[in-house]
Amino acid sequence: MRIQEGLDPTAEAENDLRDVDAPSATSPEGRPQGAPDLQAATRALRELEAAKARVERDAARAAQEMRERLVVELLPIVDNLDRTIRAALNSGNAPAVVEGARLVRSQFMGVLERYGVERIDSRHQPFDPAIHEAVGTVPVTHAAANNVVVDQVEPGYRFGSRLLRPAKVVVGRHAGRYH
Repeated sequence: MRIQEGLDPTAEAENDLRDVDAPSATSPEGRPQGAPDLQAATRALRELEAAKARVERDAARAAQEMRERLVVELLPIVDNLDRTIRAALNSGNAPAVVEGARLVRSQFMGVLERYGVERIDSRHQPFDPAIHEAVGTVPVTHAAANNVVVDQVEPGYRFGSRLLRPAKVVVGRHAGRYH
């Protein structure tokens, strides 16, 4: 049997089984000799369908992994755009350049978001080691600020349900008062 592009191999196999001419002699099992074993054919079809499903799952997983790798490589570009905008704002130079960089950054993030990338902004959120990487701590005077993100050094990113990069944060630590 030759599989042609665009045809379902399981449907072809079923058609082949229906087209078999049954000879007059019978086997010990009571089926015509030379006739296909329907149980074996059914089993082979199930195995083929399972293999097809496995190949499709593997292809989808490979495509998802490739998209994730691409996004991870693009995130430093977003970080550099953010740094450029901050530096230009701090220097007070070229407001038109700052606005242009903001527009490019916004467009770039829009594309990433359409593909399922979500930015994790963490300021004033409770520290969560599942999505945050603490790069430092600072003393805080109020107990409610204990274990709360007081500054974000670098945002985190999620792609669908998978964390691509944790947010790098500074966490508040309440030391209490000693008298």
